[in-house]
Amino acid sequence: MRPILFATKIFAAVLLLSLVSCTPPQPLGHANNPYPLPEPIALDTLVHLATGTPLSMTQMLTAINHDRLIYIGETHDNPASHRLQLEIISALRTQHGNQLAVGMEMFHPNQQPVLDHWVAGELTEKAFIRELNWYRNWRIDYAYYRDLLNLMREQHIAIVALNVTPEQKQQTMQQTMQATDMPQAAVDPYYRATLRSYFAGHDAGKRRIDSFIRIQSLWDDTMAQSIINYLCHPDHADHQLVILAGANHIRYGFGIPRRVFQQLPLPYSLIGNDEIEIDESKRDTLMDVTLPEIPLLPYHYLLYNRYEAGPERMQLGVRLEQQGKQVMIVSIIADSLAERYQLQAGDIVQQIDGELVTEVFDVIYAIGQQRAGDELALVVKRGDKELSMTVVFE
Repeated sequence: MRPILFATKIFAAVLLLSLVSCTPPQPLGHANNPYPLPEPIALDTLVHLATGTPLSMTQMLTAINHDRLIYIGETHDNPASHRLQLEIISALRTQHGNQLAVGMEMFHPNQQPVLDHWVAGELTEKAFIRELNWYRNWRIDYAYYRDLLNLMREQHIAIVALNVTPEQKQQTMQQTMQATDMPQAAVDPYYRATLRSYFAGHDAGKRRIDSFIRIQSLWDDTMAQSIINYLCHPDHADHQLVILAGANHIRYGFGIPRRVFQQLPLPYSLIGNDEIEIDESKRDTLMDVTLPEIPLLPYHYLLYNRYEAGPERMQLGVRLEQQGKQVMIVSIIADSLAERYQLQAGDIVQQIDGELVTEVFDVIYAIGQQRAGDELALVVKRGDKELSMTVVFE
């Protein structure tokens, strides 16, 4: 009996080995994506990264509803990224009412009074953009943020300015570039490695790299402290705060979230998007960067979406210059609407759609409201003559 039993065991072992060898091993994920979804991933798939579980928006909102902090990493010039923010904020507002606030990277404390007047409904959009000096301070087309900021005004959702002032940024840049001894800033090692990777292949010099890291660290330190200050205020003891900031400040948690948690350990969620399709108009904006492999989840919840074309933006085709209380056309772009309507360098723009023009912003804002097919009444002064025309945007 023993020889037969021994032979049976050998046969079973050989059979098991043959079965194992015939079954291809299932590929494992990485620390930053332990349960990768099978390809191709459908657009607008929302997944809980820690478990690889696809979720509906309602399921995610239920899961994050009681978190004190919700960080949403954005791609500044992707409409799809802002729609995700809009949907989350709208739903949380319904649940939390006046105890919901939104902290935004785009603003600094000197702008807080303007934000408060906006939320109170005391400013027109034009006045809001002018008083913020939006296009100098942020430089991203306001149209990307219009729906979000309108929601906050309509629903009276408090906006919290998070970022450094221009003066703080300039001072840090000067101190960094003038320093003879530049010790490394005490920042997270993954944070440092990620920022350094943006300089890979560029002969930027150690001083410039260290300056960049210090400035980014200043931004994140300041935004983290702004968040802590808001949540620690007695009037905000039960408030929920949604943070809107660029993905690099939130992804993996080592930018703003880790800094906040080290001082104020509250429950939080990280939400972001992964653009698996790219509109042709956005391809030139992409950077060819090889980022280090980070052994952390980039987000708790990830939406696979599309890097979409930006809002339609009309151009008149002029370069303008402020001269006292007048706005002069100093040059005309070839093959532009301005050339077609025979505008000339030296023309003074006096009126747009019946409103007096006293600063360059008046012209920029008016043109920014136009869409294809819109008409804009324009009055210019050329020497002693006043010329009226109706420009049709194509």
